[in-house]
Amino acid sequence: MALISVGGHDTKSAISSFVSRYGLGHLTNLPDVDSHLARTLGISYHPRWLLIRADEDASEERGSGAIPDSVVTDALTPG
Repeated sequence: MALISVGGHDTKSAISSFVSRYGLGHLTNLPDVDSHLARTLGISYHPRWLLIRADEDASEERGSGAIPDSVVTDALTPG
């Protein structure tokens, strides 16, 4: 599983400051300044999360706020 942070609706500088302020530098961070990726994924507001599974169907689970521990645990559990 890969966890990727996507910052949007702001400048690259502001997104970088957010990443630094909240200690997210260990994640892959993608700036989405023009919100193209957000629109493509159907994300219209923040904070949002989207889990795309690496199964045959690339099934998705999405929500708002912090991603629940149970969702992460389920995603990491084989089978």
